Amino acid sequence: MNRKGLNIAFGAIFVILAGAIIYMMTLLSAGKKEAEEMRVTLEMQKDKLTTELNVLYEDYNKLKTNNDSMNVLLNKEKQKITDLLAIKASNAKKIQIYEAQVGSMRDILKSYIVQVDSLNQANLRLRAENQEVKNRFEEAKNVNRELENQNKDLTGKVEKAAVLKANNMIAEPINEAGVVQKKIKKVDKIRVCFTLVENSVAKHGPRKIYLRIANPSQRVMVKSGTETFMLEGKIVPYSAMREVEYEGNALEACIFYELGGEELQAGTYYIDLFLEEGQIGTTSFSIK
Repeated sequence: MNRKGLNIAFGAIFVILAGAIIYMMTLLSAGKKEAEEMRVTLEMQKDKLTTELNVLYEDYNKLKTNNDSMNVLLNKEKQKITDLLAIKASNAKKIQIYEAQVGSMRDILKSYIVQVDSLNQANLRLRAENQEVKNRFEEAKNVNRELENQNKDLTGKVEKAAVLKANNMIAEPINEAGVVQKKIKKVDKIRVCFTLVENSVAKHGPRKIYLRIANPSQRVMVKSGTETFMLEGKIVPYSAMREVEYEGNALEACIFYELGGEELQAGTYYIDLFLEEGQIGTTSFSIK
């Protein structure tokens, strides 16, 4: 082959190679473009998946209930979302799998929303019922407290009404014949007469009435130190005592204090009558 033929052959080969190179470069460029487009699409899908997972997590987090069993289920689903967010999806197939899981968790969320709402409604009803019970209990307590106060008031009134009183008290110094005396030297006894008033609620039966006579020096006149009775929790001396049978009707009675040689003082003598419940009457007399 002459030089001219060789040049033509080499030229043809060069053209063919150049065309092949251009074709390969075109294919490579198209492949890179397609790969870039796929990469961009994959990143967009990953971002979308991440956004959906975050939104789904917040939706689960918004569900509030006091039911422990439901809270366990909600926390379990939130942990699944946290685990998916930590995984780096590397291809479209994995992203599709995770998207399917997101769809499943979204369906579960809808079911849980209904259950949580039902539980919360039931809890609200229970709270309302408990509040109603509490209100009724407080009302009952108030009624009982009012009844107790009424009972106490009534008991106090009954106890007050049951206290005996002595009216028409007269204290006189007398001699042995029962004649009232105006001079100290002629006095042998002190007579105290009175009327126990009518009282149907007072204690009936034997009642001991205690007489205390205080002389002008404020000393209680007694025969000995053994004549005592209980008054408001204290042991006190008395001058004389008489037991009467009280049946609720007005009862007249007298108690005598024998001087037995005891000398009187000039002045005022103070007379008090007592039952064990307390004082029932008082009076005085004076002598020169």
